[in-house]
Amino acid sequence: MIFRKLDLYVGFRFVKMILFAVAAFVIIYISVDAFEHFSRWVDKDVGLVTFARYYFYGLPYIVVLVMPVALLLCSLFLVNSLARKNELMAMTCAGVSVPRTFLPLLVVGFLASLFEMAVGDFVVAEASYRQSMVKRVEIDGHEPLDYSRRSDFALRSLDGSMIDVGYYDGATEVLSDVSVIYFADSARIARRIDVHRMIYLDSVWVGLEAASRTFGPSGSVLYAFEDTMPIPSMKETPADFSMRPRGPTEMNFLELMSYIRREEAAGGDTREDLVELWLKFFFPLSNLIMVMVGAPLAARNPRSGKTMSIGLAILLAFVFFSLVRFAQTMGHKGSLDPFLAASLADGVFIAIGLGLMFRPSTA
Repeated sequence: MIFRKLDLYVGFRFVKMILFAVAAFVIIYISVDAFEHFSRWVDKDVGLVTFARYYFYGLPYIVVLVMPVALLLCSLFLVNSLARKNELMAMTCAGVSVPRTFLPLLVVGFLASLFEMAVGDFVVAEASYRQSMVKRVEIDGHEPLDYSRRSDFALRSLDGSMIDVGYYDGATEVLSDVSVIYFADSARIARRIDVHRMIYLDSVWVGLEAASRTFGPSGSVLYAFEDTMPIPSMKETPADFSMRPRGPTEMNFLELMSYIRREEAAGGDTREDLVELWLKFFFPLSNLIMVMVGAPLAARNPRSGKTMSIGLAILLAFVFFSLVRFAQTMGHKGSLDPFLAASLADGVFIAIGLGLMFRPSTA
């Protein structure tokens, strides 16, 4: 029972500190950003509702951005407070080892990682897009973007082919000036279909005035022209052409996996995309890792003050995120395996955290 009460006591204190720290960071971030753009807000005559909507949509990104630093800082403060008030010593005398006292902190850090993984995967991209639309339409006064009418864009098809579209009219569901390119491998085009207009009939895209060229391995070309040419290999629906285009960093984990499979099927280079895929899993673990490093580090230096803790938190966060960025860049260039590039910073700091945790010093 004593372990359960201690866990709840330490865990609730930690959660309250995190909520306060995240709220403080968010307020500071918004205040600095708002003051930086104050003259622009005034010139654009931005109302309170628009101001609130703009920062409301930016809130998920800010929370994800500041949460690892907040957990690191709070773990340092909490363990330092427990040590300075001799609560850590009392727990040890009651038979609870110092690493065992870190368990509720680690549980909270793990839950924070799951929270950031979910928010970062499913909320941040859409919220950031809506924030950009508030800025574009309500602040800058531009027309909203209409993706149901688009021109000069390309789409990787589900079958691995590349679709180049001159113009798409979502109202009539008609594609104009379309080229569908099929690849034999990353270095050779197997077939190309050029279509003047393409319509969607009975769940099948049909090309009107379509010219087909099939390229043989020896360089031979088989040409055919048809007034009407069904293209059943195109599995996209008209809604797919009306969707807002998103980069790999804006996709969730499952969407990015599907995108990578399509790129690989077409022989494309997926190194950068694989790094971003694994980062979606490993980067949110930074919350747990910050606790793993911060808590035992504070236990080894129980007499360090708040100023020292803040400085230490900034230094550790700087080193960690610098290592993340360095490994990410090396992964994009192909110097590191994508999995290793995404997990390198986590692995290094987990090793440091475990080394500190099982060799604490409370002197």
